[in-house]
Amino acid sequence: MKIKVIYLARLSEDIGKKEEYIELPESVKTIKDLFQMLELDKFNYNIYSAKNFDHSELESNLQDNDEIAFFPTITGG
Repeated sequence: MKIKVIYLARLSEDIGKKEEYIELPESVKTIKDLFQMLELDKFNYNIYSAKNFDHSELESNLQDNDEIAFFPTITGG
């Protein structure tokens, strides 16, 4: 299964890229599995996810060609 991962705001700066295409191993079935595979828990701020442009819970299943965005809390003024 191949997906597109998009990193937004501060997260893209901390990772050093805005997006990437990833061929997932069979063991990665949910957004939470992907989150752990990418080791996003190493950042000391909350990271949220969206699947195909809709807010999504970490327990959501992944499907081929999904676009998954990860982003920190975004505030504005």
